[in-house]
Amino acid sequence: MAYSEKITFEINLDKVDKNAVRSASNGTWLKMTIVPTPDNKYNEYLISQYVKGGQGEILGNGNDLNTVLSKISGGGGGSQPVPTSMQWEGKKGEEPLPF
Repeated sequence: MAYSEKITFEINLDKVDKNAVRSASNGTWLKMTIVPTPDNKYNEYLISQYVKGGQGEILGNGNDLNTVLSKISGGGGGSQPVPTSMQWEGKKGEEPLPF
């Protein structure tokens, strides 16, 4: 399912378990999990390293882009629309890149 909101994250690369990084012919990969945190007053999501069957290290946190822009502009009430210059402009029917 595709969502219309962009989410901005910051992760601490020092916390990444390097043993979980895998190399493939098409790049170097790390699997992570995005977790909504609706009760957190500072961030709307956290991102953790994926661990099969367990809780991975929390690597960082994030907010949807509208919240980030609202915080930057000093707005306190509600989100602002994503500026046109930052919206996905792919071909008709094409999904945005997954990053």
